[in-house]
Amino acid sequence: MVSGIKRGATRKPVRKERQPWAWAQVIQHSVFVLALLSLVAGGVYLQQEDTLPIAHVTVEGEFIHVDKDALVAAVSPYVRGSFLSADVAGMREAGEALPWVKKIQVRRVWPDSLHLIVEEQIAIARWGKTGLVNADGETFYPSEETITSNLTLLRGPENSHELMTSRYQNMNKVLAEVDLKIDSLIVDERRAWSMTLSNGLKIALGRAASEQRFKRFMTVYQSGLKKYQAQIEKMDMRYTNGLSVHWKQGQKPDFNGTV
Repeated sequence: MVSGIKRGATRKPVRKERQPWAWAQVIQHSVFVLALLSLVAGGVYLQQEDTLPIAHVTVEGEFIHVDKDALVAAVSPYVRGSFLSADVAGMREAGEALPWVKKIQVRRVWPDSLHLIVEEQIAIARWGKTGLVNADGETFYPSEETITSNLTLLRGPENSHELMTSRYQNMNKVLAEVDLKIDSLIVDERRAWSMTLSNGLKIALGRAASEQRFKRFMTVYQSGLKKYQAQIEKMDMRYTNGLSVHWKQGQKPDFNGTV
């Protein structure tokens, strides 16, 4: 008896097909890497101090009080490095530290120049004994000989300069309608307002409702008191619905009724 021999099936190995190279993608990545390396290398090269050194610094601006030589001297320590690495922020900060300089813009002019555009401070009033204030309410403290004495005096508590400057400008516009202006505007430690006008008239506005009291002053001044302005020393507006008039010595007018 012959026994049968079972033969198992033989599994043939599957041959994986080789994927084609994505040459377009490889080339694209290579170009990107080369471009990036070129930019980095170029940036490093341009940052070197002996590459594109600063050769010229020009200054633009209308100056009355700014000393151009002092400005150049202040920014000169920051004019170093290359065209791209020059310390522009340091130049701006050093220049704006000068009292009559309000703002500086620094522009790079290819390939070797820096151009400074300088805005000078414009003082609209004196602030206290030694300072000045501009239209934005910013204070600055130049040398005493550069301060014009005929500017209006503003004096008030610490950190009140912005509010006082705004109120001063607004009230001055209203007073201009009757050919007056403010010679001094004072806010004391109690926050009480008072002013002296260009005709010598002193006005006490007090602490509360000082804006409304100023409007009331303008109303009564225009309605009747204007013709007596040379005889009035002071007007006290610190009343709820009225005012008091202090006449100069011996100059009280002779009139009947109300003014």
